[in-house]
Amino acid sequence: MKILNVPDFVRHAKTIVRQAIPIDRQKDFGKSSLQRILANRILESSITIKNFNANYTHMLNIRNIIFGGSYMLLMLIHFCASAQTASLTPSLENVIPPAPNAAALNKFGNMPIGQSTGIPSVSVPIYAWAGKNFGKQINISLNYHLGGIKVDETASNVGLGWALNAGGVVSRTVRGVYDELPGDGFLYKQMPVNNNEGNNYGLIANNERTFYRMNAGLVDTQNDIFNYSFNGQSGRFVLGKNGDILFLEQTKIKVEKFTDIINGKPLFSKFIITDEYGYKYVFEDYELSVRVNGSGWNSSYTSSWYLSKIYNPTNNDSIDFSYDNVSFRNEYGVSATDAIPLYNDGVGFPASMGGGSSVDVFGKRLRKITFPDGNAADFYYQSAMRQDLYGDYLLQKVKMSKGDASFGYLLSHDYSLAGRATLLSVIPIGGASEIQDKPYTFEYFNGAVLPPKFSVQQDHWGYYNFNQGSFIPKEYLIAPNGQYGNFREFQGGNRDTDPTRVKAGSMVKMSYPTGGSTVFDMEANRAKDNWLEQNETVTTTLPPYSYQNTTISVSSDNYPSGTQTFLFQGENSTSTNFDITINPLGGSCSSGCSITFEIYNASNGLISTQQINFTDPSPDPYHITKSFSLSGLVKNQTYTIKAYTANLSGYNDYAQINWRETNAGGTSTITLTHVQEFVGGLRAKKVSDFTDNSTQLAQVKEYEYLNEDGTSSGALGFKPVYSYMVKYEYEEDPEIFHEPSYQGNFNYNYIIRTSSSINDIAYANGSPVTYKRVVEKTTSNGNSIGKTVRNFTSFQDYAPIVQDIFPSVPTEYASWSYGLLKKEEIYNASNQLLKKTENTYAFGVDDYYNQAGRVENFRSISIAPVKFMWVDTALTIPHIVPTADPHYFLMSSFTPFAGRAELTESVTTDFHPGQADLVTTTSNTYDQSEFYLKESKIVNSKNEERKTVIEYTKDRAISGPNAAVFSVMYSRNMIKNIVGERQFLNNDQIIYQRKDFADWGGNVYAPSIIYSQRLSETEEARIRFLNYDSHGTGVSVKQEGGAPMCYIWGYGGDYLVAKVSNADYAAVLAVLGGTQAVEDFRNDKNPSDAAVETIGNTLRANLPSAQVESFTYNTLLGMTSHTDMKGLKNSYEYDVFGRLRYVKDQNQNIVKSNIYHYKN
Repeated sequence: MKILNVPDFVRHAKTIVRQAIPIDRQKDFGKSSLQRILANRILESSITIKNFNANYTHMLNIRNIIFGGSYMLLMLIHFCASAQTASLTPSLENVIPPAPNAAALNKFGNMPIGQSTGIPSVSVPIYAWAGKNFGKQINISLNYHLGGIKVDETASNVGLGWALNAGGVVSRTVRGVYDELPGDGFLYKQMPVNNNEGNNYGLIANNERTFYRMNAGLVDTQNDIFNYSFNGQSGRFVLGKNGDILFLEQTKIKVEKFTDIINGKPLFSKFIITDEYGYKYVFEDYELSVRVNGSGWNSSYTSSWYLSKIYNPTNNDSIDFSYDNVSFRNEYGVSATDAIPLYNDGVGFPASMGGGSSVDVFGKRLRKITFPDGNAADFYYQSAMRQDLYGDYLLQKVKMSKGDASFGYLLSHDYSLAGRATLLSVIPIGGASEIQDKPYTFEYFNGAVLPPKFSVQQDHWGYYNFNQGSFIPKEYLIAPNGQYGNFREFQGGNRDTDPTRVKAGSMVKMSYPTGGSTVFDMEANRAKDNWLEQNETVTTTLPPYSYQNTTISVSSDNYPSGTQTFLFQGENSTSTNFDITINPLGGSCSSGCSITFEIYNASNGLISTQQINFTDPSPDPYHITKSFSLSGLVKNQTYTIKAYTANLSGYNDYAQINWRETNAGGTSTITLTHVQEFVGGLRAKKVSDFTDNSTQLAQVKEYEYLNEDGTSSGALGFKPVYSYMVKYEYEEDPEIFHEPSYQGNFNYNYIIRTSSSINDIAYANGSPVTYKRVVEKTTSNGNSIGKTVRNFTSFQDYAPIVQDIFPSVPTEYASWSYGLLKKEEIYNASNQLLKKTENTYAFGVDDYYNQAGRVENFRSISIAPVKFMWVDTALTIPHIVPTADPHYFLMSSFTPFAGRAELTESVTTDFHPGQADLVTTTSNTYDQSEFYLKESKIVNSKNEERKTVIEYTKDRAISGPNAAVFSVMYSRNMIKNIVGERQFLNNDQIIYQRKDFADWGGNVYAPSIIYSQRLSETEEARIRFLNYDSHGTGVSVKQEGGAPMCYIWGYGGDYLVAKVSNADYAAVLAVLGGTQAVEDFRNDKNPSDAAVETIGNTLRANLPSAQVESFTYNTLLGMTSHTDMKGLKNSYEYDVFGRLRYVKDQNQNIVKSNIYHYKN
């Protein structure tokens, strides 16, 4: 591991990339090229052309709302890529993302919510289970992502924009062929090192060449990307050859993969992830995906693996997840690719390709979670199939139960969001009869309605906009035969972001059972970027002619039935050609029907009359065109056209008028301008909390995303490139055994235009924009209570690395470096600075590329065809046909980029008027191989230094007492267990505490003694752990020199049933019937109160010198009784919703009563 200062690690990434490029292509790396010019000079729709010579402008055409927290711990980058069918683009496009429910989980796992994006976190908590001895908490919630709804987004079985957070999933994005395809998958296939090897120089059949087979989808070119999300952890990894694995966001979790025969072939069937504390997460309920219209060995693969079990480090206790099977078809967006010859030489043929793709998913839906104490969470689904995804069913109810106790939530849906599943409310229910409480309700933006999925009305990021053209955007590019200097116009659609339509389908209000609510005023993202504010000034030769057109309404009404004007801008003393086209089939014609057009000058003088008879000859029966010329029209004069009919009734149509004006010639300065004010996705403008039916405003938070100079603090990580130039060639010799050859990718003769950007779309922390500075202003009850100014790391600080090579390769992102808090300033209502925090980070880059052999384990390639077979002998000369069989390919190599961020220093300054500032500096040091915090040093304003040095399992596994035990613990991935801690004051040790661990048998590795050393005194044993049960739960402990304390556990092992002081464990076991009897009682998940009370009574009766406390529980609701050492018993009762209702004393008198009601 190498730690680099900022921004050294970004420059360092280029070195990694260079090392992955074949030697024969390194000479091209980093050079300027036309591809870079294209990326920098794309000018899309809404182009304004200003002709300065002519001096005219012509338009060419309350508590669940959290900003500070994050749902997952890692800050990740999400890559979006549309599945494309075109075979001309580099081989990065053959990407199949996971199915909707797995994708919904990943959406939250890969998009932590933070203040750097302005995206609020919205959730409905369902249930939280915490196992005291199991050592983990499991949360169930419904989470909503407020960053915007995309046009092609498929709703999960909770609803559009929602995800069920329960359990976890490992899913993969397949790039090309799935990795484990025997022989030809990435894990087994050695990638070619250069073009010669991949094109297989030698006399072999074309369809046997390596690149040809890769292009046909028979051989893999790139490793798949695996995403994991479970119990607060999320991230990505890729698998390499020779059993290697690389975590893209560095972590020390352990991943094991398993292969089984599925559908008659070996596929990944299970993953086991072991966290840094030795807990095992088993993912073995897999989802199978089958490509529709796919064929052959590689058309089906396992795509997601859902969490099945969580084992504690002893492997003796588990949380179990059960699933139902469900099948549906997942459709992906439509794509388009145009190959356009740059020259009209008769050699190059144009080509258009495109289409969509579908995958049949044989998936899973969560049915039940069973906890170690017997508590269960059951998930029920609607009996009727959902309307927007055939084969799937919406989640209807989540119910928690144990014995007779139960509570849960009902979900209410409709399809009001453009026919997509819409979550309307979540209703708490309680008891066997499912009594309903006040609901959570949700309202969504109704100012724009989402278009159908796969509509062309999408901006660059896939959000709803006003595009009426094609998926491929209109562009002005530097290309041969340009109409505007070096720039050439290519027609297409408008992919700009619409600030209103981008909000379609997103939440605007959440109301709570308490009667309060939160209202979200969201707005489109903005950013400061040259790509968003494009200006290009060119000098061009004016064309000899310009072509104009207009229409005029024609009906059989009174004269004139239609009037139209036009401004003539041609030169004086020239002849102007006109064409007028009418429809002769409208209305009812008696005989001799005609339409007459009169042209008047600015003085209302008639200068021409043109009559079109319905009987005039025409090759098109639906249209009749009359051509004529007018001389002497005056430049910059307005002319009027009037139209009327003869012998027609009921006629109502338009006539088309086209004319050609003569220009003066010469040159003109033209400015091509394209300004995009908005960026796709949403950010919060204002969030308002109401306490009472949306009438009492409790608190308002308003957000500004501006630098101190007033410019936008937003930065883009993604600048779309839709076009690139390439040199295509043809292979004239039809002989199949032909030596492949290619002259080189220069002297471009084609431009390739695509509907999806060639570069990756990067989402940092859930947004395509990262904000460097965010101001949060807060008012309460109408009064300002101050503001907080935060500065974050952003794309502006550490720009993604886009390589200037063809074929293109994925953009390199330091995903862990975005959205980190750099500075926070807190001001009061008088704008006085109260507190300032400044953070410094170090960024680690995984140096696997320096380890012999590992680069090849992960090196992927991108290929693109550049030469095509020509076999049509009917034409006199050969032609380039981009849809023909490819004969030669170019390749580029790339490797993954992996690393992490570490908070190395935090300086906090507290300001007090009239007093000295209080400055506290915290410095952190990390273990560079294990990634955990090793040392933390705090220095205050008095220059006093407190330092803490932490010891972990690895530190004690090398040497010292019980090193063998610690070594085994380390091998079981129990690497973050803290086993020692030293505290220093001004470099003098003041205390040292350490834990010795022992092997207690049955996979139980747990503390045996805690030692303590004060100052320079001799180390002393302070606490001794005397016994553990087979599940690793402590059952007997004592302070050194003191009496033992024993514990009896029940209800599956996580609930203390009895605490016995002043008795050894052997005596306790003897009284209760021995080890097996206690073990059986511990494992009984649903004992009766009488059985539990018998434990306490037996201990009191048989151990008279001991002090005994005992407890009973309803594990779903809480403690139901507590009997103290004196034998006095308090009992606790709950209502049907699991809330404490009564506390009663030993005589059943009510000591405390709670009544729950909601205002109004």
